[in-house]
Parts: sequence; structure tokens; C-alpha cells
Amino acid sequence: MNLQGVLDYIVKALQQVQIRFGIGGSLLLAHHGLPVTPRDIDLVVALADAERAVLLLSEMGTVVEQDETSLYATEVFQEFIIEGIDIDLMSGLQIRHDEGIFVYPFAEQSIDSVGPPFMALVDWYVIYQLIPGRDQKVTMIEDVFTKQEVDRKRLEQLRSLVLPQAVKKRINQWLK
Repeated sequence: MNLQGVLDYIVKALQQVQIRFGIGGSLLLAHHGLPVTPRDIDLVVALADAERAVLLLSEMGTVVEQDETSLYATEVFQEFIIEGIDIDLMSGLQIRHDEGIFVYPFAEQSIDSVGPPFMALVDWYVIYQLIPGRDQKVTMIEDVFTKQEVDRKRLEQLRSLVLPQAVKKRINQWLK
């Protein structure tokens, strides 16, 4: 099964048992027409549904042992291999930075309700700024922002969280 087939399989399974989640990462960027080649599936799951999601995905594939990392303080992170495709499940997503810890506010209303449940592009705009080595993806998202309306309300909500001043400054340019 290819990546799209595995994605469809997972989305259907999670939706069937009413697990609240969104698709992010490179699949989200590709969904917005950005020149990336997705190699894995990044899922952000509502914290209340995380345990059920981990159980379901572990039944669908293989659980991968985790290495500890100091960048993330995420409450639930689990990697799976399903039909040869790497799946990263995150819930209670938190990212450490020099000025504190960014706690991602999972919000169902910021996820597409028609078609596959893709997350808001502004969410990953902020997340990618906190992950080293993702500058190119941040720049690509900014290019999208110049061509379409930015979700200002969501961006303002994210800006109000614990973020480095440099990230807040970069967000401010889209709120003018």
C-alpha cells in the first residue's frame, strides 16, 4: 500500500471510532500544493482520545520504540509502521524553546471538516518555527500566506501562547 492508501486506511479507522485528530506535517504542506515529498504521516490527536488512538494504530501495525529527546515535552508520542509507512502520533504536543514551553492548543474547529481532516496551516507555521532545521518549510508557508487569506483569529490565539519573541515578531507580520 502506498502513503495515500495508508492515510485513507488510518483516517477511516480513526473516524469510525470517533477519535478527534488532524493531519499535519509534510502531508499538510503537500495538501496546500507546496513542493514537498511526504514520507510519513503526522497525526495530532486530542489528548482525551490519545490512548484509544495508540491502541487502534498498534493493532493496525507495528509500534516503534522511542528515543528520548529534549526538544519535545509532548504528553503522548508514539511512532508506528503501518504497511511500510511511518506514522507519528502526537497528543498534548509541547515543544521546548529558550523562553519556555509551547503547549499546542488542539482545536477541532481548526481542522478541515470536509475531506481528510487536515490541520490549519497557521498551526504548522508556528510549530515549524520551533523545530530546528525547518526554516525552508516556514518560508514556503509564508509564500502561501501571501496568496491566500491567513486565519488571523487562530494565529492571534497561537501568538498569545509561550513562544520565543522572534516567533511572535514573525507572526505579527501576518496580523498587520
